[in-house]
Amino acid sequence: MAEETGFPSPARGYEAATIDLNALLVHNAPATFYMRMRGSQLMYRGIFPEDLLVVDRSKPPVPGCIVVVRQDDEFVCRELVRDGDRFVFSDGTGNLSPVTEDTELFGTVTGVVRKL
Repeated sequence: MAEETGFPSPARGYEAATIDLNALLVHNAPATFYMRMRGSQLMYRGIFPEDLLVVDRSKPPVPGCIVVVRQDDEFVCRELVRDGDRFVFSDGTGNLSPVTEDTELFGTVTGVVRKL
């Protein structure tokens, strides 16, 4: 074993643990999916085009959360809002669409990853 010579590193004792993004962002691995955001409707919620969405299919949605729904054979992101005594989806531009029997809730967005 080599002997340490010279001055000790000033950074000694400040080593940071590695960051595990799975531990940070994934709460139920079998039910977690990743999707790429298309469109800019949810920029007011801090979700930008090309952001990577962490979607948990096991987490039940609550009013105010962002969800991924399947409408007309495509996946779209919407905010779930309460409108009186019913729930509707907002696309962020003021358009509200009702939750219908044909609307399939894919999952709840639990995290966003953005590359700078």
